[in-house]
Amino acid sequence: MKKWIFAALALALVTGLIIGLYMYNKPLESMTGQQAELTVSAADLYQSFDTNETAANGKYLGKVIEVSGTIESISTGDDGATNILLNAGDAMGGVICRLDATVKETFQEGSQIALRGECTGKLMDVELARCVPVQ
Repeated sequence: MKKWIFAALALALVTGLIIGLYMYNKPLESMTGQQAELTVSAADLYQSFDTNETAANGKYLGKVIEVSGTIESISTGDDGATNILLNAGDAMGGVICRLDATVKETFQEGSQIALRGECTGKLMDVELARCVPVQ
C-alpha cells in the first residue's frame, strides 16, 4: 500500500513540474492583436506617475495601453531588445517602450509615434513592455 502512495505522489510531483515548466516557458501573446484598454499621451502618462504613483499603478499597471509621443532616443538593451524613449516634457524622465521581438520597423528620433504595450510601472521612467506600433 505504501508503494502505491509513494508512486502516486511521485507521479503528481512530476506532472506538476512538467506543467510548471510549460507555463514558465510559454510564449507571450503578441500585442499586435490586442486592444488597448486606455489611450494616453507620453506626457500625461509620465505626469500621472510623477504626481501620484500609487493611483497611477492602480490605473495603468499590467494593462495594455496605447501611448503616443515624440521619439527622444532609440537604444538597444542588454538583451538586444530595442528601447524607444518618448519625450514626456520632463527633464527627469520619459516613457520607455521596449519593442516586441517581432517588430522589424525602423524609427527616427524626433518623429511622432503611437505604440501599444503593457505598462510595467515606473522606476526612473515609466516603462512599457512588448510594444508594437499602432497602425
